[in-house]
Amino acid sequence: MATAVFFAVGTIAASRASRILPAPHVVGLSAAVAAVVVVPWAAIQGVPQFETFQLLLMLVSGVGNIFGFLCVYVAFRYGKVGLVAPIVATEGGIAAVIASFLGRSVEPLIGFVLLMIVIGILIAARSKDPDPFPGERPVLAAGFASLGACLFAIGLISTGFLSGELPLAWVLLPARIVGVLLFTLPLLLSGRLRVTRQAFLWVLLLAAADLLGIGMYTIGAAQNLPVTAVLASQMAPLAAILAFFLFRERLGKGQIAGLIIMVGGVTLLALLQ
Repeated sequence: MATAVFFAVGTIAASRASRILPAPHVVGLSAAVAAVVVVPWAAIQGVPQFETFQLLLMLVSGVGNIFGFLCVYVAFRYGKVGLVAPIVATEGGIAAVIASFLGRSVEPLIGFVLLMIVIGILIAARSKDPDPFPGERPVLAAGFASLGACLFAIGLISTGFLSGELPLAWVLLPARIVGVLLFTLPLLLSGRLRVTRQAFLWVLLLAAADLLGIGMYTIGAAQNLPVTAVLASQMAPLAAILAFFLFRERLGKGQIAGLIIMVGGVTLLALLQ
């Protein structure tokens, strides 16, 4: 359950940072903060012997994850946590379906559950919001969140191949390196990487929560993967509850119905895996 809590806290921090800063700034800053931890950690673990296919997987993992983050941060700029978080939580199910396609077979039950999740997304995105915030665009947010989940799924598949072959720090490293190279350095060199203290604190919390969440997930998955996956998927309702109590982000009845359908679908997918 600690995994879900850390991911929920990271989700809240991401939503706050994304309302203050443009998405590329959030990506660049969070990647830089995480790199400060991950790079020395990887150095301590030592440089492994890489195969060509592993390097390719690291590239795919890094690009998939970092552009997934970019899409999700854009989604948080235009949508509430209760809408965006459940969509992002479908990444594991999407990864399972992609893996099934690679094996040229998809179980009918998994296809049905994914359809249920899509219906939940449509209901939540199209339902009336009783208390919209300035600039809110739920349909656009749902679209970017869905794209982000797909990119995360690609990163998950690549990470899955690497996790049994490389030390954890080297599995985490690609996304941070890609983020620093594509976002942090260009923003820094152009003089546009300027942030307020409040925004930086949210980004710091985001980076810390994500690293801790991934670490806890890895430890839990080594003991019991199905249970860990189910518990981690509960980050979506936890994040929605936190957003309500901390920032009074209220959802309409239709949005709540969509949230319940999505969370139910994600939980079922985790159980089926």
